[in-house]
Amino acid sequence: MWSLVSEIESYIKSLLRENPRGWIELSRKELAEHFDCVPSQVTYVVNTRFSVHQGYYVESRRGGSGYIRICRLGAQRCQPEKDVPQKQPENRTGDDREIMVKDFPSVMFSLTQRGILTDREFTLLNAVFRALEANVQGGECGDLRLRILKEILSSGGLF
Repeated sequence: MWSLVSEIESYIKSLLRENPRGWIELSRKELAEHFDCVPSQVTYVVNTRFSVHQGYYVESRRGGSGYIRICRLGAQRCQPEKDVPQKQPENRTGDDREIMVKDFPSVMFSLTQRGILTDREFTLLNAVFRALEANVQGGECGDLRLRILKEILSSGGLF
């Protein structure tokens, strides 16, 4: 049986496949109108079908000028080009940020298993992140680790 959740997921994945940048930016409201559903159903799909463990990074901003930005991990860039005004994310959809901070070894392993990171890259990044953890005090380490990994994946630095 084909459900609305599967239909929305399929639609978003087709947009990602068609986009050479490897990321898309959507309006939660417009997507809900397209599928004749409430925005919370779109949020549910994004939270359950586009997580870090599934190979996606999601940023979200709610409200009138809000958006959902979905990036395939390992894509060339997960951000608009520098000459395009960038919106600052208010929060990340679902628990992606929390997962990245709390369950970082599992995320790194998942990226390696999916072929996004090679074994060598995995080893090098783990060494860098261990040194970071040893030298950065307080709760800043998780945020810094997340920003570094996001930049590496979005810039194609290792790939």
